[in-house]
Amino acid sequence: MRRITTAGHGQTRILNDLMQNLLVTELLVPSKQLWVLSPWISDIDVIDNTAGQFKTVLPGLPSRKIRLTEALVELSRRGSDVRVLTRDVESNVVARQRLENAGGLGARPTVQIHSKLHDKGLLGDRFHLQGSMNFTYFGQAVNAEGVTLTRDPHAIAEARIAYNALYEGARHAD
Repeated sequence: MRRITTAGHGQTRILNDLMQNLLVTELLVPSKQLWVLSPWISDIDVIDNTAGQFKTVLPGLPSRKIRLTEALVELSRRGSDVRVLTRDVESNVVARQRLENAGGLGARPTVQIHSKLHDKGLLGDRFHLQGSMNFTYFGQAVNAEGVTLTRDPHAIAEARIAYNALYEGARHAD
């Protein structure tokens, strides 16, 4: 288990590196099911591919920073059941539309609305990242945040069971 806290003084490299490493690992070996819980969500930069160092992992994407929605859509295309849970608020519209409009390109993430969602996290087959951080610019670069990463298989299984029990019935966005 690893705990990371930020002080809200601009982007925190360790947290950004962690997000990048988790998503690149997912792209290499996609989880069967990937949960993204964020009451507020933006299309933040999550993989720094400006030097083209991830060209073999992301052959269809240019040498630039890769956004959250692009990574999630690509994971869906690679067979992961990506479930994005968020609130129905105006600040989420851009990210939601990008995810929902990716349907013409093949598989796409499922976006679900839960009006009382406060939980935040990223849950794959091999990890669970949870804490106070929304997947937004403010969560990534401005606010003081705390997240915990666990790789314990039992804790991951318990979280998956809980997420499926709590959120499976959430209203799907159209």
